[in-house]
Amino acid sequence: MSRAALSEEVSYATATDLDVGVLFDRLLDAVVIARLSTGRIELWNPAAEKLFGFSALEAIGQSIEILMPEPIADVHRLGYERYMRTGHGLIIDAGAPVEMPARTKSGDDIRIELSLSQLQNSSGERFVLAVIRDAMNHKRLELTNLELSQARVARSEAEAAVVVRDELLDGVTATLQAAPDHDELQRLAIALGDFRRLHTGQLTVSPEDGDLVDLASAAVEGLRRRARGRRVRVHTPPRVPAIFDAPRTRQVLEQVLDEAWHRTADGARLEIRLENISPRIVQVTISAPGTGSDRGVGIGLHLSRELMHRQGGTFTAAVTPCGGLEVVMTLPAPSTGSRPGPRTRGPRSVCGGHGRRF
Repeated sequence: MSRAALSEEVSYATATDLDVGVLFDRLLDAVVIARLSTGRIELWNPAAEKLFGFSALEAIGQSIEILMPEPIADVHRLGYERYMRTGHGLIIDAGAPVEMPARTKSGDDIRIELSLSQLQNSSGERFVLAVIRDAMNHKRLELTNLELSQARVARSEAEAAVVVRDELLDGVTATLQAAPDHDELQRLAIALGDFRRLHTGQLTVSPEDGDLVDLASAAVEGLRRRARGRRVRVHTPPRVPAIFDAPRTRQVLEQVLDEAWHRTADGARLEIRLENISPRIVQVTISAPGTGSDRGVGIGLHLSRELMHRQGGTFTAAVTPCGGLEVVMTLPAPSTGSRPGPRTRGPRSVCGGHGRRF
């Protein structure tokens, strides 16, 4: 039966009757208007035809249930009866689009976002306006964004791996160019082995509650035995509770102190400071003056940074213009840690200028 023939038997509403304006046919969202008293479709815009596959001629006059899978149609009938009786319904009262299943002309099930509102014509007869959006597009967009985010993370990880590799090579080069003795070459070999074991999972880090003071004292005593021509000054409260892996953290302290020692001359003073800078953060600062020449950055400092990061800490090192070293490390403190001390300003060059950080 043609649209004209249908018009002879029953009068259908028009966009003008319901004052929905000229935009009805131009909206990108599907818009379907049904007569409330019959539940049959009265108006059907081109976007609805594109979404559901029914032409306006096919859809107008049909029950709105042609767009619903059977289980949803059952729920719709109950909701329709409730709305006619009380004037309230789950979707029309929702205040926001509701996601639900729908069915196309070809029988395919899709997901839609549906908003309902009531209209009246000039005679006071009630209609329901449904604004429908393809939720699958939203899901596809979310999936695309997720894939893009994963690609960005993978790229960042790859770039970070390249940076770590380059820094490792720079550290090896710097150590070799500094005319290392037998002990330094042995430390280089150990550090390279630790790097490999760390990145293959053979070297693990297991932080636990402990006191950094005992660990730092042991590392400092070891340095004093190795470097008898240097003075070491330690600033620390009686206890500095922190969460750390004791063997790995002692390794970090020894590597940093060794690097600081090799940058100083006889009689020079190295300083190490331990403090709580907040209820949850412990800071260790190690500084040493330089000899006026830059010996580059040894691999031990790059390994130290990796080990601190694996413990949930941070590691920042700066080489001063005169070849000195300023290192600031942080570790998490237990929730029952000691009262925080005064906040420090981080590393400061002992010979002026800002130097460079890594």
